[in-house]
Amino acid sequence: MPTPILQLKPEYKRLLEGGASAMTIANADMAGSSFAGVWENLSFTGCDFAGTKNIQLSAMRNCRFVDCSFLAPDHDFGKMTNVSFTQCQSVGRSIFGGTDGSTGVLFEGCSFSGGAAAPRSFEGIGCTGEVTFRGCTGQGEVLVSGTRLTVENCQFGSMTFVVGRPRKRGALLSATVLFDGCQGTGVWRMADGRMQDSEIRNSRFEEIVYDGMEGGSE
Repeated sequence: MPTPILQLKPEYKRLLEGGASAMTIANADMAGSSFAGVWENLSFTGCDFAGTKNIQLSAMRNCRFVDCSFLAPDHDFGKMTNVSFTQCQSVGRSIFGGTDGSTGVLFEGCSFSGGAAAPRSFEGIGCTGEVTFRGCTGQGEVLVSGTRLTVENCQFGSMTFVVGRPRKRGALLSATVLFDGCQGTGVWRMADGRMQDSEIRNSRFEEIVYDGMEGGSE
C-alpha cells in the first residue's frame, strides 16, 4: 500500500520547496496535501494520484511517471516540458495534464478507463500543447491536445478527442493530428476543437464523428 506523502519527509519537502535536484519518489500516496509552483527533475514510481485540484502547478519539467495510478483526479501540471507517463493507469473520469505551450509530453503503454462513455468535455488527459499517445489502451475517456496530437499503435473504444481550441473558448489553437497503426471500436468523437490538418495511417475504426470541429488557419 502506498505511503502517505506527508510521511515521506525528504520527498514531501522537495515537492513543496521545488528546486532542480533530481529525486525519485516511490510508492507514495499523493493525496492529503496541496502542491503548487514548479516540479522539475522528478521521477514518480508506483505512486497514487487521486483527489480534486490538490496539485496546481505553474510548470513541470523533465519529470517521469512510471507505473502510477490516477484515480479520478483533477490536477493541473502547468506548462509541461519533457514529461513522460509509462505504464500508468487512470480509472474513472480523469483530468490531468498540461497547459498551452507544453512540449515533449508522452503517454506510453498507459491504460485509460473512464467508463462506457465519457461525457463530452474540453478537459481530460494530455495537454493543450503537443502530446503523443503510444501503445496505449482504454475506453470512455477524453484525450486532449492543443497544437499537435500523435496517436501511435493505440487501441481505444468510444473515446473523445479535444484537439485545438476555437476562439469562442479562449486563445485560438489549431492542431495537427496523426493516427498511425491504431484500432478503434465504438465511436471516436472529435469534439468542438480546431484542426489544422489530419492524417490516418494503417488504422481501422468503427466510426469517427467530427462534432463541431473547425478547420483551416487564421
